[in-house]
Amino acid sequence: VLKLAHFIGSTSALLDYVEKDDCQKFIIATEEGILHEMRKRAPHKELIPALVFDESCNCSECFYMKRNTMEKLYLCMKYELPEILVDEELRLKALKPIEAMLDLSKSIK
Repeated sequence: VLKLAHFIGSTSALLDYVEKDDCQKFIIATEEGILHEMRKRAPHKELIPALVFDESCNCSECFYMKRNTMEKLYLCMKYELPEILVDEELRLKALKPIEAMLDLSKSIK
């Protein structure tokens, strides 16, 4: 997917790209809520959600992300709970894609 994509970016970068790019038709592979905001910002453009063909995954609707709220985030930050302990080997493995994503975001114009 990355090799075929014309643009890869953060949420705000995706919104800006669709809004400002001259193209009138986009295939979008992101969460449904972002598509809603894109439609508000660029109502004259055709936005086509990328379909998922695997019955076990609906990547445009993340159940776990929708469970987060501002109140839950506030309480988590205030009380520093819940504490999540991760094995060091797993932490180092998880760090690699996060660093890659941050490096990628530096190259976005």
